[in-house]
Amino acid sequence: MTELEQEAERLTELLKGKAVRIVWRHRADEIAIEFDDDDRTRLFVNRDPAGLDISVT
Repeated sequence: MTELEQEAERLTELLKGKAVRIVWRHRADEIAIEFDDDDRTRLFVNRDPAGLDISVT
């Protein structure tokens, strides 16, 4: 399994079952998705020259 596939599985498990609360443009090349869980989990997706940069807080 590739590193990208492993990361996709981790993100899937982390976000599984969460409902989206709000989506907004955080920066010109980035969107943010906040989930309606107790922790208010946020997913940031940034367009990068090499592809996409994804982070979760």
